[in-house]
Amino acid sequence: VQNYTNQFANAPIGALAVSRDGRWKAVARDAEVTIHEGADESKGRTIGKHPGQVTAVHFTADGKRLVTASGVAGLGGFAAIWNVADGSLVRSFEGHHDILYDAELSPDGRRLATCSYDKNIEIRDAETGALLLTLEGHTGAVYDLAFSPDGRFLVSASADDTCKVWRVEDGTRMDTLPQPLKAEFCCVFTPDGRSIVAGGADGNIRVWRFDSREKPGL
Repeated sequence: VQNYTNQFANAPIGALAVSRDGRWKAVARDAEVTIHEGADESKGRTIGKHPGQVTAVHFTADGKRLVTASGVAGLGGFAAIWNVADGSLVRSFEGHHDILYDAELSPDGRRLATCSYDKNIEIRDAETGALLLTLEGHTGAVYDLAFSPDGRFLVSASADDTCKVWRVEDGTRMDTLPQPLKAEFCCVFTPDGRSIVAGGADGNIRVWRFDSREKPGL
């Protein structure tokens, strides 16, 4: 086990990501994101400016870009796509009425989904930044998002003690996955897209079989 330290070591780490090939590591501390190549953290470099706390960082599958989510409580959210090689900004996105908790690119890179304390989910065109859909239905903050492997569906985890599944094409809510006793903080599709896994404040991990593909569940 190797411990990483730098001048920001006393700041809590709010988000962490490693590229699929293991070459890059992104570390978010407060409103700062540092990218490191290899295992030597002394080679890290800070990328971009973020208006508030960074809550999520994700590398694209090819490791060439980094997606970040941040914002200021009570004011608005900020998501961005960065070029990993030189740290340049590819595109930024502003929306929501409160801080973002997650920002996810679809598998094909065409859509960006964001979620917020404001209880909503926004889906944007990742190339132009245009708002395509606002998904409403959660009654609590939305903490996490994940696209299905084929990019057709999106699952969300919320403080309202549920996960919900949405059809990306038109925003239809396909299902609400109940049973959690407290807030759900994280969710993901299995690699084959047949199941959804989520966990939260009640300390349990739940797995649901994803059947509502053609029409909304009852």
